[in-house]
Amino acid sequence: MSKYDCRHRHRHRHRRRSLAWLALLVPLFAQAQAGPDAAAPAAWVGADTLDGRPSSVRLTLQPANDTAQIVFGEPRNCRLDARLSHRGDGQLQYDLVAASGGRWCNRLYPGRVQLQVQGNQATLQVRSDVAAASTAMWASGELPDAASAPGALRGRWLTQVQTAAMQPVMLQLDLAGREPGDAGGTASYASPRNCRVPLRLEGSTADGAWYSVRPGNGGSACDRLVGRWLVVQAGDAATTLRIRPAIGECTPSCVLERPSR
Repeated sequence: MSKYDCRHRHRHRHRRRSLAWLALLVPLFAQAQAGPDAAAPAAWVGADTLDGRPSSVRLTLQPANDTAQIVFGEPRNCRLDARLSHRGDGQLQYDLVAASGGRWCNRLYPGRVQLQVQGNQATLQVRSDVAAASTAMWASGELPDAASAPGALRGRWLTQVQTAAMQPVMLQLDLAGREPGDAGGTASYASPRNCRVPLRLEGSTADGAWYSVRPGNGGSACDRLVGRWLVVQAGDAATTLRIRPAIGECTPSCVLERPSR
């Protein structure tokens, strides 16, 4: 083999190695160019305080179609849809494109949304010509313990209340979730009331974890809970339940117990 052929083969092998390294580096360059905004977590959670009570706020980013959705908890109970208009400098900016209805969301729509991201924390700002809101947010899964429901609350709890006829009836709580906006919990009365309502965790304060009561399967006893809050406080001596505003049961509070089996 001539010296020319050897040099030609060496250059060919070197070029193939270079192209292979370039193919590996291109995705890394693309990720660097996209910046931290492109890697922002897709789900954010937080809570506002309204009349001394926490109200959940959840933001879901949908990068695939450059949209986002904001869901407000009790007592606002409404949703805003938005479309991305700008990304850069640690900010995501959106234009509101739809509202589900309700006084709060109707006041914010049409409007603008800004998410200022700093790692796993962010500030969510929603503004219109007539209203504005600013909420501290955390990436889902990164919420500090002080703002989340204690893990010790999750599961089943029982207490006994009295009917109007002074007949005892069991109230059962099945608590779920850790972050504001988490659903899956329920409250149910045993016979003779026989009804059930879903619960949503709105947030936690020094008074305990606040669960809003959503419409359930009917029954006057459960219907009067809808639009109220069940405040559950885990303590060293006992776990207690208060109903806000009061309905005459668990006043000032009920003691909750774990079922024996």
